[in-house]
Amino acid sequence: MYSNSENFDFSPHPNLGEVHAQETVAGGPSSLDKRTQLVIPRRRRFQDSGWKFTYWPGCGEASVCIVTSGSSRSRGDERNREKSDEEMALLWQIANGRAGTRSRRYFVTNELRYMWVLTFAEGRTDRRQVMAEVAEFARRLRVAHEGEKHPYWYSPELHPGGHGWHVNFFISSRVAHAEIEEMWGHGFVWVTDFATSMKGPKGEPLGLCRTPREGLRRAANYGCKYAQKDWSPEHVGAQNHRYEVAQGFAPKRESGWIEGPLEAEALIQFLVPAEEQRWMKRWNSDDEAEWNRPPIRTWRW
Repeated sequence: MYSNSENFDFSPHPNLGEVHAQETVAGGPSSLDKRTQLVIPRRRRFQDSGWKFTYWPGCGEASVCIVTSGSSRSRGDERNREKSDEEMALLWQIANGRAGTRSRRYFVTNELRYMWVLTFAEGRTDRRQVMAEVAEFARRLRVAHEGEKHPYWYSPELHPGGHGWHVNFFISSRVAHAEIEEMWGHGFVWVTDFATSMKGPKGEPLGLCRTPREGLRRAANYGCKYAQKDWSPEHVGAQNHRYEVAQGFAPKRESGWIEGPLEAEALIQFLVPAEEQRWMKRWNSDDEAEWNRPPIRTWRW
């Protein structure tokens, strides 16, 4: 049995009780006592450990992982315990990975294919000031295109030549170059369409995309790749965000407890259209010798 976030029962295989009910509707009232119907026992609705299957219908992804429970006291003790350098490095790696994964799903769901590079004629070294100026630019963009859907994702990047920060700003629709340049007003701007361009912003070869989602994931990987190196605590600073997104455009997900990876694979076969399964990419943590976290499997199509 698979349940989404609203505890709505979903299964690709109807249980015997459901089959009997369908026959009753088709053939009239049944003389059987309904209490004798053979029904596959449903699992408990509320649990906090086991195999959890999660499906993001808007961005072509799914995963199954082991979730373990722990007491609040043990979690509190863990927070208060002084961590080693290796543990801190692992936690930072996990945080970076989580940020990249969430960004990728946001990109695909909202079709963020256009990356605008926003530069400063006069170098900016204060990251907080840069983020404030980009937030104001995003506000002007929404006002200028009032009534249109305008999800966005942006993150600043340190210029390798020591000129301070510039910004990678992703949106879903094409806007005239002259309009963006005037609206930004701080320096040069240029754009890359990751869905169709054969080269990246710095001339990197990209090649053709086999599917629309491939171009969107390419955009997400590019944005996160060049932002990640500046996501260290000394660069981001206390109370600051690694990146910013427009509110109200978060990917929708459905999740529930299942028996294990075999049931997850059966769900994938049921949920994903046959024509999209040809592009399926599977990843299994069991294949990674250095994986030191709970087991997980992922699917992308």
